[in-house]
Amino acid sequence: MTDERGPDSDSDGARRSAISRRRLLAISGVAAASAMAGCNAFGGDSSPSDTGPTAEPTDSPTPTPAATPTPDATQTAAETPTATETPDQTTIASGFDAGTLGESPSSHVAPTDGFADATWLSGALPDVVKVTNLDASGEGSLRWALGRPGARIVVFEVGGVIDLDGDTLTVSRPNVFVAGQTAPSPGITILRGGLHVNADNVILQHLRVRPGDELSGPIDAIGNDGGSNVVIDHCTATWGTDETISTNSPDAPDVTISNNLIAECLVDSIHPKGDHSMGTLVMNNSDNVTIAGNLWAHNVGRHPRLKGGTSSAVVNNVMYNFDRGTNLGGGVSDETTASIVGNYYRAGTITDESDPVIGATFTDADGPVRAYIAYNETDPSMPVVDQGAPIEALSERPVWPDGLTTRRGSDAYESVLAGVGARPADRTDHDRRIVADVRDRSGSPIDSQDDVGGYPELAPTTRELSVPDENLAEWIREFTVTVESV
Repeated sequence: MTDERGPDSDSDGARRSAISRRRLLAISGVAAASAMAGCNAFGGDSSPSDTGPTAEPTDSPTPTPAATPTPDATQTAAETPTATETPDQTTIASGFDAGTLGESPSSHVAPTDGFADATWLSGALPDVVKVTNLDASGEGSLRWALGRPGARIVVFEVGGVIDLDGDTLTVSRPNVFVAGQTAPSPGITILRGGLHVNADNVILQHLRVRPGDELSGPIDAIGNDGGSNVVIDHCTATWGTDETISTNSPDAPDVTISNNLIAECLVDSIHPKGDHSMGTLVMNNSDNVTIAGNLWAHNVGRHPRLKGGTSSAVVNNVMYNFDRGTNLGGGVSDETTASIVGNYYRAGTITDESDPVIGATFTDADGPVRAYIAYNETDPSMPVVDQGAPIEALSERPVWPDGLTTRRGSDAYESVLAGVGARPADRTDHDRRIVADVRDRSGSPIDSQDDVGGYPELAPTTRELSVPDENLAEWIREFTVTVESV
């Protein structure tokens, strides 16, 4: 995420009150006793807050997947679509039940548990647009499908590698759900380019994006460059050369980044500043951002960095092998607010275990930072909050999406590692390697994709899809269960 930073800004440092009312999760400002050292928050006071809620976080069980019908069952003559614009674009007369995105087969964090929602899908009669080849452009390609007008759901009759040859894909038209789970194994992997959003009402699911260093300049693997109501869920983003997944949406609130594998942003690569391995940046004045259920591994900084004027909920993520953890503020002098709850910080080869994992750095601006920080755990014992940082400790969450529930950090650690990334039940070698690194406390940041075997070579696969004209949401969910259930 390219931004206007000060000369020393690589040192990482709601506004709308949205306390959950539908599922009020009573969490005290200080964690209860835990076997894992470092989970206590703000100042080490072990007694419950007098003003904040007192109950422990709810341990929401992961939904049990139902039996999976065959996703590409043959369509009968009676199921012929009601209208067809082209052979690869079908209008669904019955609309889309967005409620099916309210649960995730592999995670207690669902795609619509954050501030972004999918209600636009329920109000639309979406076209189903098929990606039928792995070309970088042209009819039948992913670029072509993203450029179609109107509300649409993008599905895939192909699996394998889309090589962008240095040219990033941009979602520039609104109202699109890219359902990568519909691709046959090994799924969709985008190489030598990024996938960026610059439109409202966008859902990206079950895609891998690996830019690497064979590019003309630094980019994020996946980035929101100004879209409102954007969901990035169950994607894998590695080998970015600026950040890995970021959002820059100062005039476009409601962004959810959930259940993603965010790893190996290249260190000494093509960034003009030199060493620059960053996980996630929430850019100045981005409002109502949910970051939940993600895994960061082998990035130097920004896990995430929440810049000035932002309002964010950072919940039940796992951070592994970092030099700088979570930082707040900087960039502009507007107030930064955050709820940072139930995250699990695991030290690796580049982690200084004497450094606090959460802090604030003001190098290019001065603005207030107010945060509720609780139930975060470290492994091994590390300081949680930088006691010298100018962060105002809050006893209640200043920003929180209604649908989001939490687990304890140690429970989140297990569920994240099991269910994170593009296809948890169908992981490719690089995804398996990174998750194994976290479990084994092994591996290190890299300077190039060549350090870990280079760009993947995945054999192309095809599968014809018979799109139903009714119950489209349930049909897509069958694919979701297939790629997520482990």
